[in-house]
Amino acid sequence: MRQGFLILLAIWMLFAGVCFAEKVTIYRDEWGVPHIYAQTEEGVAYGLGWAQAEDRLEQLLKNYRLAAGTMAEVFGEQWIEHDWQQRFVGHEEVSRRRYRELPAKIRAVIEAYQQGVKDYMKRHPEQVPAWAPKIEPWQVVALGRYIIFNWPMGRAMAELQRRNEVTLPFSSNQWAVRPERTAEGCAILLIDPHIPWDNEFRFYEFRAHGGELHLSGFGPLGAPMLGLGHNRYLGWAATTGGPDTTDIYVEEVNPNNPLQYRYEGKWRNMTVRKVRINVAGKPPVEREIHYTHHGPIILREGNRAYAVATPYLNEVGFVVQLYRMATARNLREFQQAMAMNHFMEQNIMYADVEGNIFYVRTGRVPIRPKGYDFSKPVPGNTRATEWLGIHPMKDLVQLLNPSRGYMQNCNIGPDNMLVNSPLTADKYPEYIYGARPNENNSRGRRAVELLENTPRMTLRQAIAIALDTHADMAEQWKEALAQAAEQSADKETVARLQPAIRLLRQWDGFMNADSAGASLFRFWREAIKRFSPPIDPEAVRARKPLSAEQAEALLKALASAVEEMQKRYGRLEVPWGEIHRVRRGGKSWPISGGETGGGQTLRAVGSRMEADNIFYGVTGQNWTQVVLFRKGAVESYSANPYGQSDHPTSPHYTDQAEKLFSKSRLKPTWFEREWLEGHIESTTVLEWK
Repeated sequence: MRQGFLILLAIWMLFAGVCFAEKVTIYRDEWGVPHIYAQTEEGVAYGLGWAQAEDRLEQLLKNYRLAAGTMAEVFGEQWIEHDWQQRFVGHEEVSRRRYRELPAKIRAVIEAYQQGVKDYMKRHPEQVPAWAPKIEPWQVVALGRYIIFNWPMGRAMAELQRRNEVTLPFSSNQWAVRPERTAEGCAILLIDPHIPWDNEFRFYEFRAHGGELHLSGFGPLGAPMLGLGHNRYLGWAATTGGPDTTDIYVEEVNPNNPLQYRYEGKWRNMTVRKVRINVAGKPPVEREIHYTHHGPIILREGNRAYAVATPYLNEVGFVVQLYRMATARNLREFQQAMAMNHFMEQNIMYADVEGNIFYVRTGRVPIRPKGYDFSKPVPGNTRATEWLGIHPMKDLVQLLNPSRGYMQNCNIGPDNMLVNSPLTADKYPEYIYGARPNENNSRGRRAVELLENTPRMTLRQAIAIALDTHADMAEQWKEALAQAAEQSADKETVARLQPAIRLLRQWDGFMNADSAGASLFRFWREAIKRFSPPIDPEAVRARKPLSAEQAEALLKALASAVEEMQKRYGRLEVPWGEIHRVRRGGKSWPISGGETGGGQTLRAVGSRMEADNIFYGVTGQNWTQVVLFRKGAVESYSANPYGQSDHPTSPHYTDQAEKLFSKSRLKPTWFEREWLEGHIESTTVLEWK
């Protein structure tokens, strides 16, 4: 009798396992982008884990090591300092310790995602590198921390050096337009981060439909999260720039005991954490991290120690906030998610199907006491400098539905986001405003010019603005050159430079791949910086007359540019795309836009010249998306510089580089299932239990 019961129980358990297994379908479109369909959020996460592993397993696993600071044990001593920096801010330690505090739903989504990764690895062991770390849920949280910490730590290093401004290797574009300024009858949003094209910041593109999740966009490789993109109701973009979220405290160290510091007249003991960094082929490196109550010590000078204080140090809520943003259905819910204040210091721009556009200069901002300059290190030996809490979102710089019907932030100050911007510096504390008055750049100026003069934006115009290649001040520099040639007493030099002068005069001012004038302009603008007397670009912008010395400097710079091009390329007329290219896997293609020698075009591409005298793109437009928020039919277009896959034999290794990025095009995302019909390249059906 007992044996029969056990057999029936086993049959029931097997049947229940089959019945409760969730069907997960991954459709790959003609660009290899996965469209994942499931019944639940966990099912979608499982499918996303599988798809990411299928496309980019090695980078996914490497991202976990990057975040945890365990690269040196596999890849050698050149990674020791990187690993030390991640141990210093405690990504693994904090994420392990606090993982169980995350909401159960977030943990379930993370664990389902990682199960998808692990199941793919089990199915394809030949693709798993020998150095693969053990996959654990806390790694997703650590990865989120790793990505956002570039910003607060960059701010900390700037303040440590007593600078008021911080320069980060990230720039981006974003703009939003209200329905009354579009011919499409809906809000339009540009999402255009400019970040490195390789490694951890090359996010993963996907579409996902299951439970509350209906997502399109790009997210970190190694996490089931949408970084930037949209759902069926709303979307958001982000660019670098924001309030000051991090401080440096100067601690007074006991000269008789380096592990004590003075606070309110008494010596306090520092907390000590020992760190061991394993190194491939070398002995392990052992170090200590010393903490005051303000944070870890980053530098010691005699009896002074400098502690980094950042409100992100012990936080794990970034993944929760991203999930809440992704599942928000309206402006109120999105603002509630943003009010968690776990995002790094960023310009967040939003649009939705109701026609709203919204901006907030976000960050986890400490409330500082008055009387101290927190842009520099402040005394740590007194409670008078202690933070008074965290600013709620209502204190931050923000704007809803501006009267001009548009706004942009291409890494500029809030006062230049639109014509007659109401967001002026005098209305906010300096550390919340986070920019100098009238802070602007070439991309911000061009964006406002185009948005202001496009009263009824079409989809075609939206994409054209996103990919615009006009060189800042091209017309003014050409006029200055004409003036210099006309007033120069050295007619022989002017005559010798006539081919170059003519080439620039005929150039249309756009950095297009087929333009020889664009190449000469780039070299000329670079040469201008090397000549004296210096020429103030703002004077050229204002079309002020040149002095005789400035006129001669412009001509000398042009002669230098001509000489350099002849030396490098053997001729003057060199199409920009011949020497400005996107490259992957030993192949390269021409690209428009990029650096002009005096700023970036809106179609931003950061490049390096290599030994073959070609500028190869390495950073810039990366997850570009144009989104139309039609009610019930949100439509979007996207591209990345390479392709979906990291496998060199895949047709999606370089297809976007060749067919989209090189040709300045975006592809439809086919967000809804019926739109995908006719564009499906492959179908994979999985079961998640």
